[in-house]
Amino acid sequence: MSQSNRPRMSSLLVCVLVLMCSARFALAQAPNKDDYPKLEFFAGYSALGENKIISFGSLFAGGGYASTAGFETSLIRNFTRHIGVKADFSAHFSTKRPTTICNPTCTTAPQDSRLKTRVYDFLAGPEFKARNSTRLTPFVYALGGLAHTSAQFTTPGPTFNLKQHNNSFAMALGGGLDLRATKRMSIRGSIDYNPVFISDSAGGRHDLVRISLGVLFH
Repeated sequence: MSQSNRPRMSSLLVCVLVLMCSARFALAQAPNKDDYPKLEFFAGYSALGENKIISFGSLFAGGGYASTAGFETSLIRNFTRHIGVKADFSAHFSTKRPTTICNPTCTTAPQDSRLKTRVYDFLAGPEFKARNSTRLTPFVYALGGLAHTSAQFTTPGPTFNLKQHNNSFAMALGGGLDLRATKRMSIRGSIDYNPVFISDSAGGRHDLVRISLGVLFH
């Protein structure tokens, strides 16, 4: 090899080494499409909506299990970028004046009557996420499990002091949206149809709607 070609070959070799190192560094820094959080945890405020009466044998109290005071927590184990399994717990509490009492005919409830309700959901099932390159991640889920419900209707004196407790099959079918705020946190909002199959004379199923808003850690 001539003396004039040696500097050219050396320069070419250096350029190739620099390009190879640059490419390797770029690949190491590029986001991996298969990268996703294996575990996610959600905690937030939750409310229940319902338009139904609660049965205490032959007496029916209006107001249902609707509640504006509650919370929801869930743990999601993701097996792929799009599929995971969710374990979900929610609790809702309410103390209100029922609008009507039926025994057997319906009348306006006294102002000092009270209907105290509790709803606890223990659910699990698949969650599907549409992960993408934006900050918004839609998701849907289908959960099933157990609901523990309790209701107490009272009026002044010994007139009425009725209680009931039920453990029933329940579901949650719905979805929502995650808004990524930081690398480790998103704001999550969700809404679902939450039927509870209570065996009572009011119809055997309470059609609840659950709305939740909180923080998702991933």
